[in-house]
Amino acid sequence: MSGRSNQNVGSVRRVFRKIGRVLMVLICMGVICGSVMAAVMSVYIFKSLEGEPELKLEDITMANSSSVYAINSETGEYEKIRELHGDQNRIEIKNYSDIPKDVVNCLVAAEDKRYWDHKGVDWLRTIKSTLTFMSQSSTQGGSTITQQVIKNLTGNNEFSPERKVKEIFAAIKLNKAYSKEEILKVYLNYVFFGNNCYGIQSAANGYFNKDISELNLAEIATIIATTNNPTYYNPRTEKGMLHNKERRKYIFHAMQEEGYITSEEEEKWNNYEVELAPRQSQQKIALSEGWYIDQVLEDVTNDLVKEKGYTRPYAQNYLNNGGLKIYACVDEQVQAKMEAVYADKSQFPPVNMQVYPDTAAITIAPTGQVLGIIGGNEKTTARGWNNATMSVRHPGSSIKPITAYLQAFESDLVTWSSLWDDNPLPDYFGPNDPGPNNYTNHFLGPVTIQYALQQSINTIPVKLVKTIGPERSYNFLKNKLQFEHLSENDIALSPMALGGMTHGVTLEELTGAYQMFVTQGKYVKPYTYTKVTDSAGNVVLEKDTRQIRVISEQTATLLNKLLQTVVTQGTGSAANLAAIGMPAGGKTGSSTGTKLINGVPTPVDNDNLWFVGFTPYYITGVWMGYDDHTEIKYSSYPTPKLWRTIMMPLHQGLQPKQFEENEHVISMTYCLDSGEIATAGCTRTAVGWYKDTVIPSNCTIHSSGSSSAFDEEASSTDEDEEDDPFNWGSFFGFGD
Repeated sequence: MSGRSNQNVGSVRRVFRKIGRVLMVLICMGVICGSVMAAVMSVYIFKSLEGEPELKLEDITMANSSSVYAINSETGEYEKIRELHGDQNRIEIKNYSDIPKDVVNCLVAAEDKRYWDHKGVDWLRTIKSTLTFMSQSSTQGGSTITQQVIKNLTGNNEFSPERKVKEIFAAIKLNKAYSKEEILKVYLNYVFFGNNCYGIQSAANGYFNKDISELNLAEIATIIATTNNPTYYNPRTEKGMLHNKERRKYIFHAMQEEGYITSEEEEKWNNYEVELAPRQSQQKIALSEGWYIDQVLEDVTNDLVKEKGYTRPYAQNYLNNGGLKIYACVDEQVQAKMEAVYADKSQFPPVNMQVYPDTAAITIAPTGQVLGIIGGNEKTTARGWNNATMSVRHPGSSIKPITAYLQAFESDLVTWSSLWDDNPLPDYFGPNDPGPNNYTNHFLGPVTIQYALQQSINTIPVKLVKTIGPERSYNFLKNKLQFEHLSENDIALSPMALGGMTHGVTLEELTGAYQMFVTQGKYVKPYTYTKVTDSAGNVVLEKDTRQIRVISEQTATLLNKLLQTVVTQGTGSAANLAAIGMPAGGKTGSSTGTKLINGVPTPVDNDNLWFVGFTPYYITGVWMGYDDHTEIKYSSYPTPKLWRTIMMPLHQGLQPKQFEENEHVISMTYCLDSGEIATAGCTRTAVGWYKDTVIPSNCTIHSSGSSSAFDEEASSTDEDEEDDPFNWGSFFGFGD
């Protein structure tokens, strides 16, 4: 036994010795191959770092003017309407010596602590960034100031290993060819600081109305903080300023650690309250070259960043100087007529306020093209804030047709004349929340779906969303209509039924959504241009302008007719275009928001007022509000009046025509008491519209065994009774 055991042990040892020799050979081969590869890589790196840099700081600018084209309504051909000449809001600092030391120290501490010591690349940060990228965890970026200048030169902002390696080599070569001061000056001149501020001098002017030499350290840090994320750290917004303040604390602590400031100074600047200067005119321009052109340029810039992976400064440079041709959707006659209304403020509806609220308006074609834009009461800046496309506000009741009524009709939960009870909802929002009231401060009991929408009753849409589920409404806004500012916290009754969202919507988004009520249920996200080509005619950007079906034709027809009753007898009656024989529909909206009063968030009513309406020709939305969410007080609801003032000249010379209707939506007479199809015994009736597959039963209150005597249109129905069957409007004096 002992000999056999020794033989087995010897066999095992021989096997392991063979395996060991094989492994040793493989290791040696790996070392040899690795050495060869390292040698080849070293030669490549040394060759790559020899000679002039492939990228030069002088290449930061371009030379070919771009142009904007639009269709001439008379000829039907595209014509050039504007030529671009690099008109960014940028004031270049010529000499490095003109940059205050605090600006340099603040930037280096915030963005690149070892800037003065490394050779263009901070290897420690790069290794950390690579490891966290491989582990797919979030991290602070590894780019140095030099590498960020490379991004501005190339426009490439994509995060990939290949691009990062190329960037590293380029940064090392750039660092050899230029001084640290030259590179830093280019960075400060060309980086984007938010709010149309390119370069730190324009940021000093835009945020504080000061020269760069006049800024204190807190103001400098406020500007530098935006480089990390101009939107998130935007000091012009309430939340952005809070985020900016946290970023400033990080910067001040970094400056203290690097020895640029003392601990006492760090505490001082942490407690300093930064005050921005009011928005001011950065560049006076003609009104006729204003809002629409600005928005086209903004949309093209954003799409170059999103679709091409360019940095924003590069995209802006390419846009202005890259020889591009931009094919815009503007209808110059529509734009001119809208601007004419805004040029005469006497046409604005009165409000009971000393300072008139900000307003905005946007007009969209039924096919989705944005035809005209007004971004504010007066245009004084180039590429400034646009309330029609940038302000995100609570939509209030103007969201109800989309999130509540449309979903209920699409799922056949309701019909035109379904009776739902308008009563308090103490159990819907929690034990201490009585639920929404109506703007009349009265509950009406059983009302038809048509009447609830016409008079903007609050309880009914809450019940509808509760029944169908807020997830359905949320998913429709997010996935079908592509609303961009939703939060998962909005999957709830108040946001979906009443518009009390976490953030809100833009006027462009909301107005664009109403196109499906004119197009038999089809939708495309609104767009200001169709395509962009380069100087050689190659397509750079192209919009998908195809409308897709988002709701059925029957539901679209029903909502169209329901929203017409809002204009004929409901809360939007001031928008009625009957004087020119033009059918119109639409919906009012007002929101309850919060305003900071003595630093305390305080609820306020009517901080946003809306009206979105449509005709067979145009869909137009208007908005009113204040930056600080002050309550708007009025005697008569103003936004439908402003809408009508805009729409009347737009329809001048147009022949009245009717909306398209689906053939499977039919009119029938219903009983006002039961909401069911009227019979011979019904004395109070009105006309409603129904899907031919979802028709209520004959009236069970007055049937007396009789069949329906009103299978088609009513022959003797009072028009006022149809629009206000319960006569509550006269009793309460409805006006929204």
